[in-house]
Formats: sequence, C-alpha cells, structure tokens
Amino acid sequence: MADTEGSPGQQDPTGQSPTDPYARREQTFPVLTYEQIDRIRPYGSVEKVEKGAALFTRGDRTVDFFVMLSGEVEIFDDQGRGDDHVFTRHGRHQFTGELDLFNDRKVLVSGRMGEDGEVLRLNREKFREMMTALPDLAEIIMRAFILRHVALMEHEQGAVIVIGNKGASQMLQIERFLRRNGYPVKVLTLEENDAETEPVMRGLNLSPQCLPVVIGKGDSMIRHPSLLELGHFLGISHEFKDDEIYDTAVIGGGPSGLAAAVYAASEGLSTLIVEDMAPGGQAGTSSKIENYLGFPTGISGQALAGRAFVQAQKFGAVMAVPYCVKALHCDDHPYTIEMESGERVQARTVVIASGASYRSMDVDNLSDYDGQNVHYAATALEARLCTDTEVVVIGGGNSAGQAAVYLAQHSKHVHMLVRRADVADTMSDYLVGRIKASSGITLYENTELCHIEGDEALRQAEWKHRKTGEVTTRDIGHIFLMIGAVPNTAWVEGCLALDEKGFIITGRDAGIAWEKIKGGEACERQPFTFESSRPGIFAVGDVRSQSVKRVASAVGEGSVCVSDIHKVLAELRTKRAEAEPEKETA
Repeated sequence: MADTEGSPGQQDPTGQSPTDPYARREQTFPVLTYEQIDRIRPYGSVEKVEKGAALFTRGDRTVDFFVMLSGEVEIFDDQGRGDDHVFTRHGRHQFTGELDLFNDRKVLVSGRMGEDGEVLRLNREKFREMMTALPDLAEIIMRAFILRHVALMEHEQGAVIVIGNKGASQMLQIERFLRRNGYPVKVLTLEENDAETEPVMRGLNLSPQCLPVVIGKGDSMIRHPSLLELGHFLGISHEFKDDEIYDTAVIGGGPSGLAAAVYAASEGLSTLIVEDMAPGGQAGTSSKIENYLGFPTGISGQALAGRAFVQAQKFGAVMAVPYCVKALHCDDHPYTIEMESGERVQARTVVIASGASYRSMDVDNLSDYDGQNVHYAATALEARLCTDTEVVVIGGGNSAGQAAVYLAQHSKHVHMLVRRADVADTMSDYLVGRIKASSGITLYENTELCHIEGDEALRQAEWKHRKTGEVTTRDIGHIFLMIGAVPNTAWVEGCLALDEKGFIITGRDAGIAWEKIKGGEACERQPFTFESSRPGIFAVGDVRSQSVKRVASAVGEGSVCVSDIHKVLAELRTKRAEAEPEKETA
C-alpha cells in the first residue's frame, strides 16, 4: 500500500491539515482496478524485480513509469548522506511518479523494491501515448502527480538546502527562483537557524564568506550561483541540442505565453517556452487574482501559472528556464533565438510574450536596496520579511492594490502611495473599496516618495503630498514598486517594428510600419491580428502595442494566435513544395 509505517499518509488524520496531500490518500496514492491495469498493459512490459533493485535514482532524467503488479516499491528522500528516509511505499496496483515524468528535469527522489515483485514498466514515449489514449486514467494519474509534487514541496522532501543571511538579496533571489519553479527547498539562515546551520557548515567546511550556498545530494554544492548555474546544477534547466527546430518558440512564460504553448502543443506543434525566471511572469507574483473568469474566490498568480505550466507539459511543450534571450535573428528562416548564455535554438514561428518590467524610481539610494528591501512583487516570500515592519506600496493599478491588501495581512501597516488624485481612475472598484475599508492600509493620493534612509538595510522613508507639500516620515522596512512598466523588447530592436514606447506593433498597423521601413514595399500579405511586421513572428500580452493589461485578455491573445500559426506553417509547407520541383528541374 502507499501508506505504511513511516509514511506521512498513515499519520493520525486528526493531526494533519486537511490540505496536506498526504491526508488525501485515495487521490494522492490511488489503487487501480484490474480493468484499469489491463488497459495500461499494451503500453508497457511486465518485469520481475528483486528486493533492493533500484527503479530510479534521484538525479536521473526521463525515468520510466511503473505500475506495481505485486510487491512494493519504497520511495525515499535520497540525500546521499547515509540517512535515506522512506516516506511512502507504493504497493499492489499503485503506480510511481510525479510531475517530473512530463519533463526532462532530474527527478527529486529515489525508488527501490522493498520486496520481490512484478512491475508493469512504461518508458516515457509509451507513457505519453497511454495518457493521450486513456483520458479517464490520465485524470487519475495527473491528479496524483500534482498532489505528490505539492507534498514534496510542503514536507521539504527531495529538497536542496540553501544557507545564507536572512533577507540578503542573492539569498532571496535563489529562494524565489526555486519556489516559483516548484523545487523543494529547506532554507537555513545564520540569524534564525544557528543550531541547525552551524553543524552543516562545519561538516562541509563552509565559512560565512561562502554564503549563499546551495547543497544538493551528498556533499555537492554551489556557492554564489547565478540562476542559470543553479538551474544546471539541479537539473532544472533545459539542455539545448544543436539540431533542434521547433514549430513555434514562445518567448516568455506569463499568461499569454503559457496559453499559446498549451494550445500549440495540444494541437500537435513542437513547442518551446523560453523563460528567464519561472512560469507566470508578472501575474505569477500576484497574491490573488479575483476577477479572472471561473475563480469566484480568487486564485494566486502562482497557482494559476502552475496549472497552466502543467497543462503545457502534459501536451509535450518544453520549458527552458532560466534563459534570457539576447537577440532574435530574423533575416533568415527558420528564425534563430540567441540566449545571453550563448545557446541558440531555431523555430519556424515565434510568439513573443516577453511582457513588461516594472519601472523603478529616481530616488537617491533606492537601487542600493533592490532585491533586499525594494521589491517588485508581493508573494509569500516577500510577505514573510515584512512581519515586524511597516511597508510602502507605490502604484495605482490592480497589481499595487492586490499587493497592499495582501501585505496588510502580514505587516504592521501598509502605506500606499498613489500619484494620481483619485486611485479609482486606474484600479478596479472592488480593490478600491477593500483598501479604503482596511484598518491596516493608509492610502495617500496625490503623493510620491521623495527620500529614503538606511544602512545595511532600509530604515526610513519620506513621502510628500504633491499639492500641499506635506511630508510624512515613517520607519519603513520594505518598499514595493508597482508604478507602470516598460516593454521587454530591447532584444528585437532592428528586427520588428515598435511603437514610440517600445511595444511591438501587430496586425494592420504592422503592415503599414513594414511599408515605411521598406520605403513603400508592401508585405506579401497583410499580417494576421497578432502578427508583427515579420511573417510568422507574433506578439501577445503586455508586450504588444495597444494591448489590454489584464490576465484574461493575455490568455485570450495567446490562445487565439495559434490558429494563425497553423496558417503560417501551411504557407511554409506550400513554399517548400513549390520550391522542390524547381530544384529537380535545375
């Protein structure tokens, strides 16, 4: 059975949170029927396996899917330090795996036979075929995989250890990257976990100057890593192949990019998503989205992005993270996407969903605290830092409003600064009402930040009313900037037509822009609605000129453009077919 002695699933239910996946045994560790197993059999092969034999080991890529016909398999947290912890067992008619079966990341845990038995083994290709052909079973398996992955995160199983100084910029960047990419992590800080941290540091001969450090299996570690170095160290980052050509490459993993990837992959297109941080984009940092269709109680941006990311992987989309795109080479076809790290990948069509970045402010020394006390997102990670401090939220849009409401639950007080005379001009009514009704938020309209003070950390902030000149000074621990955005389009300059603010022009306006750039030369055809001035290159979401800056509209644009991608690919096939007879004649 899945829940035997030592398994979290067998703990007293009254001692578990009802949201703990291990308390939901029937969904997290389902037992398949004879009929269900008989339907899976054609996709796999039956093998007899002896006790102690390894089915998969932490760090393996592309492991197989196993259904237990007899015996049991032990799933354990293999840290390689001689302290293996078996936290669950899959018995007769249960199956192995979690979400890593849908990607090429290194698996987080190990599995070995706890007793002699017989297994039904499906390799990765056959597993995908089975999931497509048997949707009712796919639903059971997918639900179990999601719950198991959530459990690994919550119980820090298969986790890496991150040691550093509390609130340090690089430490927060590492933790943010791991959590947003769904990687289990145990965080130890010198300030809060001395009793646990010091023995680890002594055992690995680490000094405070080495921090932050990420410790993986055994004594493997990486010090002061960049995100890409960390991604490769943990096996999160995609490893590009020289001969890869995708039907479509999606640049950006926000709502519009994920929507494009889900629809493209589900319709049989080979699909790559390139993302510089984690799925979700700006929306992924939102504490709660309450006006997105179908979620009357709201949903966090990270949860919404996580579900979309799983969908995209389910259909075969590949996520490359954390890669920053340096340039798009669009004079030759297929188009070439060049990463800052030097890798290149080709695609027949490109969907640019790179979004926009929050602006900073021209206040002395503000940039000194970027990533430490100055933030551009309000997630659980940032909220945890604000417990004993007053904070400032700057901005008048929905993102700022959601941040203020969320942070009011975690900080001593929120001071919200808005340059406009009336925040209702730019913010949804339900958020305005909630902010004005909250005793934990003070709203300052017609106000701007003018001065900050601090030493190794931010200590104080001043803001001024723009009409009266009245200055307010408070002890402030953190500032959240959400004051508009600039498009992430520097890497396409010279390739695509942009508007005066740097957003990508699409549709009919892109055709007109093309004629101006080419001195009156018209396009071969008018661009499709979300197509740029180059055929087969699309722009969706916040990066597109004149787009509506809402999650729902971004999702709509990403999904709609896929129908036009099919048209472009059909055009390319026609051109190739017409060119082949000419080559034969020549």
